[in-house]
Parts: sequence; structure tokens; C-alpha cells
Amino acid sequence: MATLAHTELTAGPNPPERWVLFLHGLLGRGGNWRSFGRRWVETHPTWGAVLVDLRLHGDSSTGFDPPHAVGAAAGDVLALLPALPGPVEALVGHSLGAKVVLALQRASGHRFPRAVVIDASPSPRPDDLGAEQSREILALLARLPRTYATRTEFVTAVEAAGQPRSIAQWLAMALQPQGGRFVLSLDLAGLESLYESVLAEDDWDVVTSVPPGHRLAFIVGGASSTVEPAARERIRTLAPAVTLEEIPGAGHWVHVDAPDATFAAVERALRPP
Repeated sequence: MATLAHTELTAGPNPPERWVLFLHGLLGRGGNWRSFGRRWVETHPTWGAVLVDLRLHGDSSTGFDPPHAVGAAAGDVLALLPALPGPVEALVGHSLGAKVVLALQRASGHRFPRAVVIDASPSPRPDDLGAEQSREILALLARLPRTYATRTEFVTAVEAAGQPRSIAQWLAMALQPQGGRFVLSLDLAGLESLYESVLAEDDWDVVTSVPPGHRLAFIVGGASSTVEPAARERIRTLAPAVTLEEIPGAGHWVHVDAPDATFAAVERALRPP
């Protein structure tokens, strides 16, 4: 089994005392967190940050056996820990990465004292609530050609299919140079399986069993439908061990729409008790 590709960020003159893992969403990669992670270690130099490419993503796109599911992705991350240079005390994940955060806490017996879930619901979503755009993008990628002369050609094709330029440019990060062209070499069937697992996972057992002294923080977009109102209300009843903070006006990509507000919310979530 392959080891997850990852990037370590530090800023202080001394080795970090503790580390935080940043886990990306579906069709993303660890580098999506680079600016946020760099800001984190520069602001908090006793911390190091690890930007992880989850299975089927980025430089971890091959070498991982099916079934492709959230639990398997969490197992990959646990297998990575011995290769890291220090103790991991916090997890931060968005969307798919957030579901992996919850699966990591389940698999490890709440090993990590701090965990941040960004715009992901603990509830299963058999009705696909909030999943429409991800479904649409996966279907679009399945229809598009595999190779392009330039990244711009790919961006133009995605825009022509009705996606905004910001999404098209983000998806273009998945293109790999090969033989003078750019290839979209995603395992779309595997990604579809992984996303089905995201929608099927019920994580309330994790959310309702946070140990004393630990903290689980939900950060959700005020304009996002991913975390349904009933889940938001239930999460609020679990304070203070579990918290929920809404970022006004932010959509599903909370940390992109409102980077400063999200950074401040993560700071509150990871502060010592």
C-alpha cells in the first residue's frame, strides 16, 4: 500500500511542539490548504502543519486499493502518522476531508484532542441534500475529453459546460503534464465510490462521544445547505465539548469565501482549554 503524499510546513526557529493535519475536499489536494497552513504556522510558530493529499487525489492518485471509502481514507492517514516528525494534536478538514476527520476520531478512539469539521454534516444524506454541485462536477468530468493542449483549453471547456471560472481553474489543478499535453487522469469511478461513502456515513456516534478535555468544532457556511438545519440545532445542544460556528454569507467552500473569518474560527477551535 502506498503512503499518502504530504507537505510539511513550519515557520519557527525550533522544531514544532505539535502538528495539525489539513485535509481537503473532494477533487482537491493538500495544496488547497497551502496559504491557510502557511498563515497558521507563521501566526503560531510552535505548530507545524501537514497538508495531506487523500487517496485518489493530487500526488496520492494511485497506489491505493479499493474499496474507496471514507473509512479507508482515514486508515491511510493513520498509516501516515509514524512518518511525521512530531505528535499530531489537531485535525482540520473540509467536506470529504471533514468526514475523514470524524472517521479518524472513530478509528483512533478520539486520539486527537482537537478536531475541526468545515461544512460537512454528521448525518447521512440519502437524499443528496447539498450534494448537487459535486454530483454535477463528477458527471461533467466524466463527459469531458481526457487530454488538452493547454490548461486554458480545459478551463474554457468547463466554463462552456456552465461552471464558473473559479471552479474551472480549481479543477484545472488536477491536470497532469504528459507528452506535451495536459491529461485529466482522475479515477472517476473511484471518486464516485468515495463520494457515495461521504453521503452514506453517519457520524453522530463520534459527535456525541467527545471525551472530557477534547473539543470538536463545526464551522459551516451561512449560505451553504450542506449541514441541514436539524443537524445544526442538534450540534448546538452538545456544547461545550462540541461547538458550531456559522460564517455569514459563506458557501460550501467556507475557507475560500471567508478566509479571515474561517482562520479566526479555527483559532478559537484549537486554543487550549
